[in-house]
Amino acid sequence: LFIRTLTNLEHVNTGFDQRNLLLFGIDPTQDGYQRQRLAEFYGELTRRLRALPGVRAVSASHNTLVGGGGNATEAHILGYTPKPGESEKGVQCAVNTVGPGFFETMGMPLVLGRSLSEGDTEAAPKVAVVNQTFAREYLGGGSPIGRQFTFGDPKTSPKIEIVGVAADAKFMHLRDESLPTIYVPFLQGVTDDTAVLGALGAMHFEVRTAGDPIAMAPAIRRVAQSMDPNLALYDVRSQTEQIGETLFEERLFARLTSFFGILAALLGCIGVYGVMAFAVTRRTREIGIRVALGASRSGIVGMVLGETLVLVAIGIALGVLAALEASRLIASLLFGLKPNDPLTIAGAALLMVAAAALAGYVPARHASRVDPMVALRYE
Repeated sequence: LFIRTLTNLEHVNTGFDQRNLLLFGIDPTQDGYQRQRLAEFYGELTRRLRALPGVRAVSASHNTLVGGGGNATEAHILGYTPKPGESEKGVQCAVNTVGPGFFETMGMPLVLGRSLSEGDTEAAPKVAVVNQTFAREYLGGGSPIGRQFTFGDPKTSPKIEIVGVAADAKFMHLRDESLPTIYVPFLQGVTDDTAVLGALGAMHFEVRTAGDPIAMAPAIRRVAQSMDPNLALYDVRSQTEQIGETLFEERLFARLTSFFGILAALLGCIGVYGVMAFAVTRRTREIGIRVALGASRSGIVGMVLGETLVLVAIGIALGVLAALEASRLIASLLFGLKPNDPLTIAGAALLMVAAAALAGYVPARHASRVDPMVALRYE
């Protein structure tokens, strides 16, 4: 169950292209950058990184995708009637502040409208891109392009217009269903009063490369150092590595349970071998008489293996009942399958049958080679 859970998570559709993508964080506020100067720093850093050989696209975001973190807020959609159980203050959604070209860099397709561009600055009309889940759950029929919402009181907060709809993508965790998500341009959050997540601060950059993204890390560090030697990059890793790190617990469970499962199967096979070897030894005289009366070697092997499989069948029947009860305790740790998944149970049972049959074959083969004359004189 844990192995299949890990496999399911490793092959889940993230909604974006995680290949050839380098991530890093940088916080110029530690060196005194604020507001417009900070926005200009990010713009210049983006331009210099795009000029590097082997770099295809560059963007930035407040939160990286599938990094285990994220921000949630309430949005008040103009003209939206809250459903039963929803707050009158607004609908719950995830929000991410991103840079120009974010969707193109991440490989997230736009299904409607346009992306966020360098023209979406503080002086321009406030805009945002929402994902398909947001549009489906909160915007109903008709085109979502042009619909408006606010963060906070609609009477005093600036209105934000939806200019695009992006395909659903995993935001915080691989296990999560696609959350209603809003993407807003960080260039429109330079000052405190218009920022969705507070004043513009530390950001994470996403760099799409033509080859190995980790190989580009030294060149990217040099670019950042040339702009300000007091700034250091942090969390430098590929998107694939970041996703892999979020699966540490699942990978640990899969390895530990596999190890103990193999150990248990080995002990079971040793037990089957010991029981059948002892039984064959005790029945040496009987087997010799059978051979003397014309029993074939294959018949003797089949008899012993048949008795072996009867013992195994009884053990599997008891084991399946115990497993069905015990597996309910780990239901919350699984992904993409149920605790009583018939394919998993059948696969485990067949593996045990095969292993036990192999363990019982050695005593069965020994029994088939009993010399009748020696057996008749036995004891």
